[in-house]
Amino acid sequence: MITIGIHYLDDVASVDVRGKFIKGQGGFQLQRTIDKVLEAGTEKILLNMTDVPMVDSMGIGEIVRAYTRVKEQGGTLKLVGLTTRVYGALKITRLLSLIETFSNEKEAAAS
Repeated sequence: MITIGIHYLDDVASVDVRGKFIKGQGGFQLQRTIDKVLEAGTEKILLNMTDVPMVDSMGIGEIVRAYTRVKEQGGTLKLVGLTTRVYGALKITRLLSLIETFSNEKEAAAS
């Protein structure tokens, strides 16, 4: 099961995802969290995946939905802290050419 939390770095919301981001593990939580952040008026969002050891097609779909939702609202979504396994899955799907990635929150928030 995934757990999701939020913390802020000035005007940037960091959505912290923890656990395996796979089918049956609560993907809709991410969409609800992204909606809450957007409704609060925050347009710069980091998806911190440092504690996500693996992602499957469902998890990738949720990332795409989050990215699309944020973009539709005029915001930006960036990925942070991808593990080797998650990086590989996102590279195969070519999402890394679409969504900016950073090794840590400080770099991502400053960009």
